[in-house]
Amino acid sequence: MPSRLLLRVLSWIALFVVGVVFGLATTVAHASSLGAVPWIAKTPVLAATLGSGAVGIVLGVLACGGMLLAVRLLLRDRAGALATGLGMLGGMVVISGTGPGGSVIVPNDVLGVVWSWTVAAMVLLVVAWPDFSRIRRLQQERADGAPSAPGIAGGVADGS
Repeated sequence: MPSRLLLRVLSWIALFVVGVVFGLATTVAHASSLGAVPWIAKTPVLAATLGSGAVGIVLGVLACGGMLLAVRLLLRDRAGALATGLGMLGGMVVISGTGPGGSVIVPNDVLGVVWSWTVAAMVLLVVAWPDFSRIRRLQQERADGAPSAPGIAGGVADGS
């Protein structure tokens, strides 16, 4: 029977591969548009950011953010979310440069920069988000009168 550590490492590898697939697919599609969308063209901020209805970036953020949240919330594993996020960032970086034929998938324009930083910010936010269930469990134990962890009195190190 495989050890628990081996199974965790294999799941992290699988999550990294899933992240790479999401990163590649959404990076290719981030500049997709619907054509001229009137309400976007009338709103100066949206028109400057999304151009003529670029919905690819919105769908990409939803897809990548949803995958990161699903991994973090369902597996309750920060390392799994980090593996998925690093895969997304890796996939994005690999195809963001100039291709062998001179084509550029992520140009150095507002949309490309917003896409690059948004994915990185989502990964950072999801991985760094605290585990509130653990905090609630510790507060409940203290309220029930259970002894606190050794060396800690009232949440502050007591120096022992």
